Amino acid sequence: MKQPSSGAKLARNAALVVLGLLFLAPFAWMLNASLKPEGAAIATPLALPEVARWENYGAALRQMGAFDESGPYAGFVTLALNTLLITSLSIAFQILTCSLAGYAFACLRFRGRDALFVLVLAGMMLPAQALVIPQFVLYQQLGWIDTFLPLLAPCLLGGAPFFIFLFRQAFLSIPRDVVEAARMDGCGAWSIYARVMLPLAKPVVATVAIFTFLAAWNDLWTPLIYLNSPENQTLTLALAGFSRTYRVAVEYLMAASTVVLLPCLVVYFLTQRVFVRGVQLTATKG
Repeated sequence: MKQPSSGAKLARNAALVVLGLLFLAPFAWMLNASLKPEGAAIATPLALPEVARWENYGAALRQMGAFDESGPYAGFVTLALNTLLITSLSIAFQILTCSLAGYAFACLRFRGRDALFVLVLAGMMLPAQALVIPQFVLYQQLGWIDTFLPLLAPCLLGGAPFFIFLFRQAFLSIPRDVVEAARMDGCGAWSIYARVMLPLAKPVVATVAIFTFLAAWNDLWTPLIYLNSPENQTLTLALAGFSRTYRVAVEYLMAASTVVLLPCLVVYFLTQRVFVRGVQLTATKG
C-alpha cells in the first residue's frame, strides 16, 4: 500500500488540529465565562476576565443545593452522591447483565439462539420515548416513583442490546481452544464465564463501563420523569432546574456546568486508549 506523502500527513494533521479546536471552543468559552463577574459573560463574551473569580464556583454550588440548609454545600453533596450511586450501580448492573447475555449468545448452544439474538438487536431500533408511558404506569403501580429503582431496574433486568452485542463479539473472538481446555479441566459454564471469558474481555468491560458512566452521569430524561423530591435529584436534573432560574447569572450557570462536566472529561481522557482497544476487539469476529 502506498504511504501518504509528508505533505498529505501535514494537511491531515492540520485538519485534525482545526477540528479539535472547533470542538474545544465551547468548553473554553464556558470556562472563560465561569470566571467573569456578573454580566460580563454577555457584555464581553470573547474577552478574558481581568481577574479570575473562582468564588463563582462556590456560589453556584451553594445555589444548586439550596434545598438543604444544613450546610453551605450539603445540598450539592447530596446531589453528587445520588448521581455517583446511580452511576456506579448502573455500571455494575450493565456489565453483569450484558456480559451474561453476550456469553450465552456466544458460547452456549440452545434452540432459537440466533433468532433470539436478532430480537435483541431489534431492540436497538426501539426509541426509549416509545416506552415511557407503559414504563411509568408499571413503576407507579409498583410504588417506585421518586426512587432510584426506575433508573436502575432496566440496567439489571434488561441490559442494553448494543452492550450485549459488544460482549458477544468479544467472546466470539476468544479462541475456542481456550474454552475447550477449561472444560477439560472440569470448569462448568459459570466457571468458564467468570474465570476465563470475562477476564479475557477486560477491554470490552472497560468500554461498557465508560459508555454507561457517560450515559448515567449525563442522563436528564429518566430522572426528570421519575424523581420529584429535591433530595433525590441528580446533578443534571438540578442543573436543568438551575438553568431555568432567571435570577441566576450566566457566570454561575457556566461554573455549575463546568463542575458537572469535569468528571466526564477526566474519565474520557484517562480511558480513551482502553475504549479504542475494546472497540477494536469487538470488530475482530463477525
